[in-house]
Amino acid sequence: MPTRLRLYLLTLFVLTSCTTLNPPVAAWPTGAPPRNAAISTTPMTLNVWFAADYVDQPPIIDLLNDFQRAYPNITVRRTGVVWEDMPERVELAVRQGNPPDLAHGHAFAMAAQGLAEKLDDLWEAWGTESEFMPGAMDDVIWQKHTYGVPLDINALFTIYNRKMFADSDVPVPGDSWTFEKLQGSAQRLTAASGSRYGLALSASGWDLYGLVRAAGGDLIAERNGRIVATLDDPAVLKVLTLWHEMGVRDHIGTLPPPQPRQSDAPVALFEAGKVAIFFTGPWDLARLRSEAPQMMPNVGTALLPHGTNVDTPGSVQGGGSLFVPRGGHNREAAFELMKWATSDPYAHRLAAEMGRYPVKTMQYDDPSLKRDPLLRPFIEQLKHARPYRFEAYRGANAAWIDAVRAAYDPGANIPAILQQAQVRAQRGIDEVEAAGKQ
Repeated sequence: MPTRLRLYLLTLFVLTSCTTLNPPVAAWPTGAPPRNAAISTTPMTLNVWFAADYVDQPPIIDLLNDFQRAYPNITVRRTGVVWEDMPERVELAVRQGNPPDLAHGHAFAMAAQGLAEKLDDLWEAWGTESEFMPGAMDDVIWQKHTYGVPLDINALFTIYNRKMFADSDVPVPGDSWTFEKLQGSAQRLTAASGSRYGLALSASGWDLYGLVRAAGGDLIAERNGRIVATLDDPAVLKVLTLWHEMGVRDHIGTLPPPQPRQSDAPVALFEAGKVAIFFTGPWDLARLRSEAPQMMPNVGTALLPHGTNVDTPGSVQGGGSLFVPRGGHNREAAFELMKWATSDPYAHRLAAEMGRYPVKTMQYDDPSLKRDPLLRPFIEQLKHARPYRFEAYRGANAAWIDAVRAAYDPGANIPAILQQAQVRAQRGIDEVEAAGKQ
């Protein structure tokens, strides 16, 4: 055999052998968690339920696609569920014995209702809890056990239209902005023709809890080792009375829509120039930049108004977490996907593209967060925000939401409404606490 032919065949043999022994591997995303050998070989399908306003967003789609490329043995099937419907959908799936492998919501609330799997062992093996903001961890811990991984975090704050304030010669919200000044500003910002209102009012239990916190109150407390409802707090009466006056008596705030989902109407009214103020989370800044970029030079942000004797207004902490519904299969693979979701590349994109902000302390060193002045009130407000714990107590949550809605009735007797809601809320708390001790 000629020498040249022998060299060709030898080279071909070597190349073929190398290709067989070392098959090409997809590029590992920079910043993603290292490969988990325990889930790298077994074929499986992960059924993942994301909130409907997350599921088709590019950062989520790329997260799931990258994860599948890294673990070609895993097929991810994503489903979008309206956020407000998620608890009932998860409960039904668990009761029917066909839960998804991973779902999106508030893990602590799902755990309180017996609908989430404990993940203490996986967290212990991961060993990264100290990297997460304490408030973010509050979303996944129930009775000292961990039931999920935080995904993003937010807090209620103020967005307003600078031009409307200037045109009406009204001072913009500042450090001394109180509820009384809010009411006066809304009065002056409202057009007599009814074409514009001072602010958009909401019937969201989450929103109103944030405002109660800003007024110096709360809905729930621990007293002598017992969890108690505090709808008799004077700050609760103050906020509901003020919202009734602005919406029903004085017509300086838009009345909220009747549907459970309350977050869409205020931003739509703001974009349309129908309201000068609304209270929301940072996701609506991203929405405004996308849907109404021409408005951005006139958009201002501020802390919430505060009670007369409150130095720094509190707020409600929001965001969400990922969890394994009770009875879910593929628990370890689902947890691995949760880890990917909170890693730097995907956390950055959630913030930059969706206004959904990080859960790890070091991720706030991102220069884009520090240089955006519109985010400063949100970041400051986040320091004084607390989770909406009523969501863990279904009966208490329903009592509070019903009270908020009743406050918008023309003949509403706010003290009587709160008195009745207090009884219902305490009953709802007691039922969950008793079940947890069994």
